[in-house]
Amino acid sequence: MMLFVWFSIAQKKTPYKAQWQFPAKDTSMKVTLNQQKELLASEEDMTWFKDAKLGIFVHWGPALLETDVLSWGRFGDRPGAGKAATDGVDPEVYDNLYKLFNPVNFDADKWMQHVKDFGASYLVFTAKHHDGFCFFDAKNTDFDIMNTPYGKDICKQLANAAHKAGIKIFWYYSQPDWHHPDCLRENHYENYLPYMKEHVNQLFTDYGRIDGVFWDHLATKYWQWDSYHVLKQLKIEQPGLLSNSRVGFGWPDDSLRGDYENPEQSLGPINHPRYWEACLTMTDKWLYHKNGPIKPSETILGMLIQVIGNGGNLLLNFGPNGEGEFVKEEAEQGYKVGAFLKQYGHTLYNTRKGLLMGGDWGASTQKGNILYLHFIEKVSDNSQAIFELPELPTEIITVTGITDGFIGYEINNNKLIIKFDKNKYNNHLDNIVALELKENPKNYDRIETWEAKPVSSLEFNASSSSFSKEKNNPDIIYGNKGNVFSEGIHLKSWWEPEKNDQAPWLQLDFKTPKNLKTILLSENMRSHSLRKFSIETKDINGNWKKVYTGQTIGEGLRIKLNGNSIRAIRFNVLESIYTTQITAFNVYE
Repeated sequence: MMLFVWFSIAQKKTPYKAQWQFPAKDTSMKVTLNQQKELLASEEDMTWFKDAKLGIFVHWGPALLETDVLSWGRFGDRPGAGKAATDGVDPEVYDNLYKLFNPVNFDADKWMQHVKDFGASYLVFTAKHHDGFCFFDAKNTDFDIMNTPYGKDICKQLANAAHKAGIKIFWYYSQPDWHHPDCLRENHYENYLPYMKEHVNQLFTDYGRIDGVFWDHLATKYWQWDSYHVLKQLKIEQPGLLSNSRVGFGWPDDSLRGDYENPEQSLGPINHPRYWEACLTMTDKWLYHKNGPIKPSETILGMLIQVIGNGGNLLLNFGPNGEGEFVKEEAEQGYKVGAFLKQYGHTLYNTRKGLLMGGDWGASTQKGNILYLHFIEKVSDNSQAIFELPELPTEIITVTGITDGFIGYEINNNKLIIKFDKNKYNNHLDNIVALELKENPKNYDRIETWEAKPVSSLEFNASSSSFSKEKNNPDIIYGNKGNVFSEGIHLKSWWEPEKNDQAPWLQLDFKTPKNLKTILLSENMRSHSLRKFSIETKDINGNWKKVYTGQTIGEGLRIKLNGNSIRAIRFNVLESIYTTQITAFNVYE
């Protein structure tokens, strides 16, 4: 029998008046700094995670039958979110979609094979998101997978398949619950907290070995979830269990929340003191989005290399469809990522952030006495594939090109100069060179490699062929502080041309000629849709010349220029499969 979903999404509703209130602090749940530190994983517990580098995130739920926004697509109360809903699917509709949810093609073993084929070694699955729907056989609610037409415990199948395949598994669990009537309301401690604890106990005792937990506390405090006692018990039940940082604010030291940090839709910092995991989406949504822009493998790998070189993991999200399958077109890009890692993964897996900090040129990783240099900066037509880095503090024994095109190196004026065959360099996503060092590079402090000298927005006039709205005019991106290392999404400004603009361009005219060495281009993390673009420069005689043509931009694409004096530079959009949203077109001397 075919079921048709006839519900419709309510548009532009009157803002929902929040009915929740934050419960008072329960002093019995207050902890000391020493108690907080006792929860931290040991370096031994963290080793496999730091070695893994790539994980797969899965956001899924009955909501996909009506919306492409999990939980946040529900109109109604949003306890813990800090703001109420302004539109979305009516709760009476949203909360009953599970009665139609029937992922008949779900195959847990196939999911684990995807994880392996993509080059990943752990899976994070949304056992319960903010909307409160449970993908496990919850004993204290009917709002779960057992009461859908499908009627089988998804979490159990995933855990069993992960154990069989040798894949590590984490449960994502949202402490806030927008379906439960007592969450963050008057009877929160009496009714909701025991309800939540029963879930957590079940998820981490009934499914065999569980390797980690991904909390998602939103804007709440740790004592509202009794996070200390919950985590303490979990680490007894599952020795070595890892926890992300989203366990609630307000700890004695909030910089030590969880075992690692969780920036979202951001690549994180170059030299953060803690280990971290960047959560990024395969499309522009966390949930299944049929027509969303799919990030190409080149973009994903560029982000992965930067993340690893800067001291983190990449957690890449896929949104399966209503039948329980990974989207074919998304999986195809994942396979390409896996193929690259099969060939060059030895320069990334089991490494640590390198002695040389990331910069315009790329990033470094290290393993034992080997320092791997990953050159991902593109080279313009009028520039050479020669890169200058700081001289290393220890002797270089040998230098080997992992990818073809490496010509040689020299030490000159306290600089390590790496040379490539330009005809081969741009053919590689990642030009990799291995340096065998006399001493282990971990014995030295990390070295900055790029003294960025951005041209100030006061020194040029930005213009464009068009812009869709005033908030998307070309000047807007130069007042933007950029990505912030945080759990949330802070990059909300971009240049966007009008939809009917057939030849969009973004241009900088300098008030005095500039000797540019580097261009930095970025797209909105949720809309990596460029498939062809070009860069033109105008020389001091007023002549325009095309100096680079590329395909994808993604996050943080650098292009090396020859440093000659120019009066203007223009970025041309030649092909885009979705809305063009440029968050950075920065130039450096």
